[in-house]
Amino acid sequence: MNKYYYLMIVGLIIIFLNWIEKESIVFGLGIDIKWELPIRLSDPGQMAWFPDVAASDDGIVVVVWAGGVQRGREAFDALILTKRQRDSWSKPVDIQAARIIEGMSFATRNSILIDRYGDLLAAFRVPTTLFFSRAPLAQATSAQAWTAPHRISGSNVAYYNELAVDPYGRLHIVWSEITITEKSCEGCSEIYYRSSENDGETWAAPKDLSRSPSYDSLKPHIWVAHDGWLYVTWQEGRGLSGWERKPFGIGLARSLNWGRTWLKPVQITATVGSPQQGVLGEDGQGALILVWRTAEGETVYFQRSTDHGETWSSPMPLPGFRARPWTQIPYDDYDMAADSLGRLHFVGVGAVGAEGQVGVWHMVWDGTIWHGPFLVSANRNFPEWPRLAVSEGRRLHLVWFERDPENMYNSDAGRYTVWYSTALTDAPLVRRTPVPRPVPTPTPTRWIPSAPSPTPWVPQATQPPALPSGQPRPDADAMRLILWISGGVGMISLFGWWIRRRMD
Repeated sequence: MNKYYYLMIVGLIIIFLNWIEKESIVFGLGIDIKWELPIRLSDPGQMAWFPDVAASDDGIVVVVWAGGVQRGREAFDALILTKRQRDSWSKPVDIQAARIIEGMSFATRNSILIDRYGDLLAAFRVPTTLFFSRAPLAQATSAQAWTAPHRISGSNVAYYNELAVDPYGRLHIVWSEITITEKSCEGCSEIYYRSSENDGETWAAPKDLSRSPSYDSLKPHIWVAHDGWLYVTWQEGRGLSGWERKPFGIGLARSLNWGRTWLKPVQITATVGSPQQGVLGEDGQGALILVWRTAEGETVYFQRSTDHGETWSSPMPLPGFRARPWTQIPYDDYDMAADSLGRLHFVGVGAVGAEGQVGVWHMVWDGTIWHGPFLVSANRNFPEWPRLAVSEGRRLHLVWFERDPENMYNSDAGRYTVWYSTALTDAPLVRRTPVPRPVPTPTPTRWIPSAPSPTPWVPQATQPPALPSGQPRPDADAMRLILWISGGVGMISLFGWWIRRRMD
């Protein structure tokens, strides 16, 4: 009887541990991420918002944002850049600038990346037209090092944009542009795509990916897969800029040949609410993970597809993460990037403890479950627009900007600031070696007169305040899981003792 008794106990423990593994998604355990103290990169006396970040595998980090400079009576909209090398940040400088005429100011709405040659690529607006330019990474802080901007968008107002590069060096860009004139959606945007096979010297003709004249298509994201597939997502609705908003869903465009042709766009809707702020990534198993929030509540959902987006799993709540109020800031967005293990790192602004307070959060998808959420930053300000980059296959670089509560909806008077933090994961180190350029880059010419360099600002780390009471922490979740396991094993042992007494 003793043999059967011990077999029964082992079986009960196995069943219990399997149950714990399934339920651990609620606690978000298994990966420990330590984010460094956030560093304010922008001068608090200068306007700074909508940043982006790029990082090389030899330790160089570049952050850009939409800003402005003023000298005397002249004011300029400017693309501001700072670079970290050997643990030191350079003073922020403007690399492109346009004089503000008759008080009309326009955010540059920029995106950047580092290409296979180790050059820094940038897309930006001047003032409402989207342009592309590049510069050697080592000289990126000099406005004279940038090539003459190449026009990307059409004759209408361009806004959101994102750059990408595929494994063969082709450049890809997506952006939103106001082109719809129908009365039902006057002033609405479509999502456009262009590509370049000669490092941005020339670009293919624009392609309309969204083809949804009844909706306003905004906030495009592009994901480059490793098997020839490109995926572009965006949110659809009406009236993003007004208070009477009508969100609808998420748009998805797919190409199976590096952008040469595109399948018919797909609209992703849900019965749980209206999906918005969608972001997509491909994990190490080749599955697509789509994350989005609903406009009607604070729940954030994810879906999975194993057939290149043809079919999707039912929406499941992202465990432990609560979205900010939809009406608080309609311009926010999420971001996602992959490490060398194929794990997906999701970043977004979500609720923290007390009602109305929000912070910057990070979560990890390992191919099976989510880990986290991990709090990166939280204070009295309102963070927005997180952007994430990965270097060496394992180092995370995160930027965002913060609105001051006194001028939350008044950007003209606001003193918005750009922030940076970094974290090292346990993914393997993978370094990419830049490819030698076959043809020397011609000497660039200056195109837009730059404003004088802004007053030097030395970025400094700032200690974030203590987490509000009642907010779950990863260590608290770990203790809870330990108590679950201890209690479960104790109950099984007690049950086994009772059974043995009965057998005796």
